[in-house]
This record gives sequence, structure tokens and C-alpha cells, in this order.
Amino acid sequence: MRIAQLLETKTILFYKDAAIKIGIGTEHFLCISDLHIGYSPSNIMKIDSRRISILFSEKIKDLCEKTKSKNLIILGDLKHTIGRITLNEQRSLSLFFSQINPYFKKIYLILGNHDTYVQNFLPSNVQIIKKGLLLNNFYLMHGHTLPDPDIKKSNTIIMGHIHPLYSKENSPLNGQRVWVIIKLYLKQIYSNLMKQYNLIIMPTFNHELYLPSNYVLSYNFIGKNSPLLNRCMKDILSTKIISMEGVLLSGT
Repeated sequence: MRIAQLLETKTILFYKDAAIKIGIGTEHFLCISDLHIGYSPSNIMKIDSRRISILFSEKIKDLCEKTKSKNLIILGDLKHTIGRITLNEQRSLSLFFSQINPYFKKIYLILGNHDTYVQNFLPSNVQIIKKGLLLNNFYLMHGHTLPDPDIKKSNTIIMGHIHPLYSKENSPLNGQRVWVIIKLYLKQIYSNLMKQYNLIIMPTFNHELYLPSNYVLSYNFIGKNSPLLNRCMKDILSTKIISMEGVLLSGT
């Protein structure tokens, strides 16, 4: 899906806030990923979803004011449970949107692999996007599937899903959320596509997510599997790991 024509584009990464502002002409878009509302690490260790919904909504309202954004883009995994939606998640989503809706004229949700049935419980100003969103020269996606052909019209990809964490033994930042910025080709997906892409992998907006068992190690960070990265691994040209404070931790 494409929602903008070619206009001047300005991008700011709010490292500590796990957010990106994209400015296109006079329009401003706030981008976040992987809220996983309803998440608890186990049946024993329960996290109060109502508290998390209020915490996230307050943080998003602050970012809205800071960035002057009237459009919100969520890069998938709005909720946590896969294959169903719990009553707790329904109530938490209702509370969450009741708090943030007055601040945005439009909210875009790119569906992630955790977002089953979520569209039945969203307000009318939330637009569902099943695959990816082409925003000027940016292609935004969740990351659990391969991109659609619209990606060929972009030069920068913004993706969630990975949940990247820093991986360096004995480092005080080991296991902490990080940003990952990769330069790569997409020739393994579209063989006639010869241009170089910038890929920005966002950290999770939810800071309470624990390390799942299906994480894999690559380039000093660990994260979930991604079809795009799996397919294009040999065409990666460089990788930068950046802390939540905006400090370069490693680069290749």
C-alpha cells in the first residue's frame, strides 16, 4: 500500500524511545513496533496489562507531542497471544486506544504474526495493512513474511519482529534492546533488483519482553528469525549495532 507521493522526507530516530519520526512534506508519522499488549513471561509471572496499556499510551502521547506527529504507524504485534485474542487483550486494547485516539487523525497497523483477530477490536480510525506500507521512499513492514513488490520503489526498509538484543559476553549491555542498521541487497528476493538498501530493525516498544528460545545469533546481536534476513544473509554489506542511548556498539 502507498500513502504518499514523492516529497521531501526527513527522518529522526528516537533511540531511547524505540520510535522513529518520518516527516513527508507537512505530514509527520510516528512509527513504533512490537507492543505485545497482553504479554506475561509465564502463567506464574503475570504482568498487569492494564498498567502496561496506560504506560504505553502515556509514552505515545508524549512522543506525539515531541514529534508533532498526527499519524501513528504500528509495525505489527500490537497484542501478544498467537492464534486467538484473550478477553484480557480485548479490554487492554480498548483502554489503549481510548487513551491515544484523540491525539492522532490516522493510525496504521501493519499486521504481525501475533495480531490474529485484532481487527475485530479496533476503532474506526485504525487502518489495517496486511503486508507492507510504502511511505515515500520508505517501506515499512513487520518482518515475519517476505516483502511485497512495493519494496522495489523504496530505498529504506523499516522493520520490527526481530526484537534485537545486544550480544557480547561480560558487557553490561549484554541482553539489552538495541537498534540494528544494515546495508544489503535484495537480489535473493528480486533477482533483477540491483540497488542497495538500508534496513532499520527497530527495538521492541515493549521493554518488558523476555528472551524467547528461538533467538539466533548474528553480527553481535540476537533476534528472531526473519525471512528477509534469512534469504539475503549473504548480500549483507554492513551491520551497525546502536544502543538505546544512540551509541554505536559495533559495526562491520
